[in-house]
Amino acid sequence: MTNRLRLSVPLVAVFLWIGCIDVPDIVDPPDAGQPPVDAGPTQDGGGTPDSGPVDSLPPTIRTTTPAGGATQVSIHTGLVLTFSEAMDQSTVQVSVAPELNLVDEAWSLQGTTLTMGVASPLSENTLYTVTVAGQDLAGNALNGSHTFSFTTTGPAPDTTVPTVLSTIPMNTAIGVDRNPLFEVMFSEPMNRASVESAFAILSHAGLNAGTFAWNAASTIVTYTLPTGLAPGTELRWQVSTSARDVAGNAMAETAIQNFRTMRQGTMTFDFDPPTSGGVSAPDFFRQTTYYNIAFVGDWTSNHRYRLFLGFQLASLPEELTVIRQARLKWWVTYQQGNPYGQLGQLLLEPVDVGEEIPVDVDYNPRVEVAYYSQPLSSGVSVLAGQLGRPSTIDVTPMVTTDWGNRVARNKRTQYRLRFELGTNNDGVADVLQSDSETDPKLAELEVTYDYP
Repeated sequence: MTNRLRLSVPLVAVFLWIGCIDVPDIVDPPDAGQPPVDAGPTQDGGGTPDSGPVDSLPPTIRTTTPAGGATQVSIHTGLVLTFSEAMDQSTVQVSVAPELNLVDEAWSLQGTTLTMGVASPLSENTLYTVTVAGQDLAGNALNGSHTFSFTTTGPAPDTTVPTVLSTIPMNTAIGVDRNPLFEVMFSEPMNRASVESAFAILSHAGLNAGTFAWNAASTIVTYTLPTGLAPGTELRWQVSTSARDVAGNAMAETAIQNFRTMRQGTMTFDFDPPTSGGVSAPDFFRQTTYYNIAFVGDWTSNHRYRLFLGFQLASLPEELTVIRQARLKWWVTYQQGNPYGQLGQLLLEPVDVGEEIPVDVDYNPRVEVAYYSQPLSSGVSVLAGQLGRPSTIDVTPMVTTDWGNRVARNKRTQYRLRFELGTNNDGVADVLQSDSETDPKLAELEVTYDYP
């Protein structure tokens, strides 16, 4: 009686005879080697930087070569495992049934890809099952399926019909990037020319002039569109039954897929009267929330005026994925004196004044707090050439930050306009003035965003 032994094979380096062993090419995952996007520095009221969350996300096996379910796999194939994150290499164990002697372990792509060869050719026409165990650098064990199988080729004629194992984008996906990379994984090596001829974009003209690329095993084809797609595009594409494997077997069914790209919307928000309007110093009072006249600069009594503009973003959809652009529009009706020459730069700063700036005909300490409130981040200079009816100021980074903190901010974004110098004490008015009789709207915020 013959014993069948299933072992967890130690990963030790053994030189392979090059003529016998084919080690598959390593295909970089789409996001490999790309550094994380740095959102840039932010400024807050103090404290120490956050060291970040503890990694509790379990790793997964992203791709395998051979692919799970693959047939007609070369008897000289090795194994390539691509993980979702860097692994603790000492914990990764790979076993194969029937037993194989795995050799020449090699890690690459910052510890996310493991390549192994075989010491001798695999058996023909045999189903092999691979089982993987291991942990990431934080000690999280593998999640999801740890086992996959493939069948080797043999001398018998290949009559197996090829199938599509997976596609990217997935069928019926929504919120797809507007510059998608199409990927089709087949169950066996394909005749490349037949697949490229069978691939077609059905729903929009002019999109079939893109470029194809293949993996070394001829089991994965990618297609790059000749141009990006518009927001909200609903696209249908197919691989028809004229696609054949290398033995000439055609696909039994046409694979038809569809998806929709990320949509785009724009909303305009009027200024929020309870958190908008002028505040003067040193008296620190506010007469009304009603917009009549608003100043920023130095008045004849040497009073220093700062202008607050607040917006409530409650109607933005929760499922939005990115804010593409946010533009603050502020109507400046008049200029008295020479505020830029006498008071320096005009600064727009993101602030948090809460639900309202109190109305009080006498001194109110809450008004003073709002007047001197600490900026949430660095402001922007508003140049004299930008002033108009309206003046337009890009506040995309500030709105993005406030939307990210929308729970704490109660879906608000608020700004303060002030000159560098409050007053030059000359008793002459150097101000910018907004007047409702000429310009009925003080300010508005226009936000463009993507959503699935």
